[in-house]
Amino acid sequence: MLRLFGIKDYEVCQSCETLKQQLAYERDEKKQLTETLLSIIKPKVIEAAPIELNQIQQSSALFSRRRVALETRDREEAKILQEAKHLGKPDDKLVDINSLEHELGIEKEA
Repeated sequence: MLRLFGIKDYEVCQSCETLKQQLAYERDEKKQLTETLLSIIKPKVIEAAPIELNQIQQSSALFSRRRVALETRDREEAKILQEAKHLGKPDDKLVDINSLEHELGIEKEA
């Protein structure tokens, strides 16, 4: 009321200011802790550009040389794909279990 009439100016409460400072400090500390925890939890993403095994040099070489290099690379890729078709399949050289049992003289138990 005294402030409204111009008799006494507004005084700042010292304990209120101390509490405001402590609250600001705690909020800042909590924010830093949250950011630290989030940075620990987040997986680090590393992206690398795909690398060609035999990169064909871009130059002013003759087209025939460039064509040969491209054909060589295509042959290597085809060879890799051909070998990949046999992954996980049994070899033709494996002998059937029944024929092995017959050779060893093992009879099936009924």
